[in-house]
Amino acid sequence: MWNRSISLPVKKTTTQNADGLLNEKWEFVKGIPASFKDTTRADETLANQCGYGVDVIVEIMACNYNQASFFVDEATGQTYDIRRTHWKERSMR
Repeated sequence: MWNRSISLPVKKTTTQNADGLLNEKWEFVKGIPASFKDTTRADETLANQCGYGVDVIVEIMACNYNQASFFVDEATGQTYDIRRTHWKERSMR
C-alpha cells in the first residue's frame, strides 16, 4: 500500500546573520508513510488550467497532514509544492 515516505514541515526558525541576511531553518516530521502515484491526463489538464504543472500525486493519511504548503520526498530529497488537497469520501486518506 505505502511505497515511500515523506517529510512535512512543522516549524520554521528564522535567524539573521552578521550581514543582515535572513536564514530559514525548518523542522520536519519525518517518516510519514505515503503512496506515490502517476498523474492522469485529467490531473495534468486541470493543473494546466489552474496555471501550474503536476508532477506526482501523493496519498497520505489525513491525520498526518498539517496544512503544510510543501513536502520532501525522503527517497530523493526533492521538495514538492502542495497545490491541491482532496479527501476521498468515507476515507482517512
